Amino acid sequence: MAVSNTAERAVAIGTTERSDDQAVLGLVQQAQAGDMAAFDELVMMFRVPMFNLAYRMVNNREDADELTQEIFLKLYKSIGRFEGRSKFSTWLYAVAANTCRSGLRKLKRISSMEVVRLDDDREGYEGAGKYDPPDSGDLPSTALEREEVKTKITELITELPEDFRMVIVMRDIQGMAYEEMAEALSCSVGTIKSRLSRGRARLKEKLTREGLVCAVKT
Repeated sequence: MAVSNTAERAVAIGTTERSDDQAVLGLVQQAQAGDMAAFDELVMMFRVPMFNLAYRMVNNREDADELTQEIFLKLYKSIGRFEGRSKFSTWLYAVAANTCRSGLRKLKRISSMEVVRLDDDREGYEGAGKYDPPDSGDLPSTALEREEVKTKITELITELPEDFRMVIVMRDIQGMAYEEMAEALSCSVGTIKSRLSRGRARLKEKLTREGLVCAVKT
C-alpha cells in the first residue's frame, strides 16, 4: 500500500466521505474477503474523522484514542455485514456513534469527564482539531487568543447533552448532510434539525456567558 496514495485519498475525502466511489467500495469488498492491506487502507482513510468525532465527544485525547481503536475493532468484526445499501462512510459513522455513546457511559461510571485546561497542547495528535491553523502573519498574542477560544469552544461543546453534542460535531464541525446524520443516528431528519437547533441555542448561551464571540447559527 503506497502511503502517498493513501494520504492523497484522505485529503480528497476530507472530514467525511462525500461519495462512495468505486475505489472505496473496492477496498471494502477486498477487506470483506479478508484482505488486511485493504482494511488497513480504510483505517488510514477514515482514522482522522473518526478520531475527531471521538475527541469532540469526550474532550480527552487518550480516551478519544481508545474510542477510535474500538471503532475500528468493531469495523473489523462487522465489515462483512455491510451490504452497500447506504454510503460506507454513513454506515461507519453509525458504528462510531454507537461506540462513542457506550464509551461515554463507561467513562461516566469510572469518573467525571475531564475538563481540559486552556493551555493544554492538543495539536500534538494529527487530526486532534479540524480548525485551520493561525495565519502566519498573526501576532503571537493574537494566535494564542484564537487557540484559547477554540479550546474553550471545544470544552463547552462537551458540556452539552450527548444528543446535542453528537449532531453539532457531525454537522457544524464535520459537515455531514442531514440525511447522512439521520441514517447514521437512526432518526428522522426533523429530529436531527430539532436537536441541532436546540444544541446550537444552548452552546450560544454558554458562549455568551463566557464573553466569547462566535458565529453560531440558531
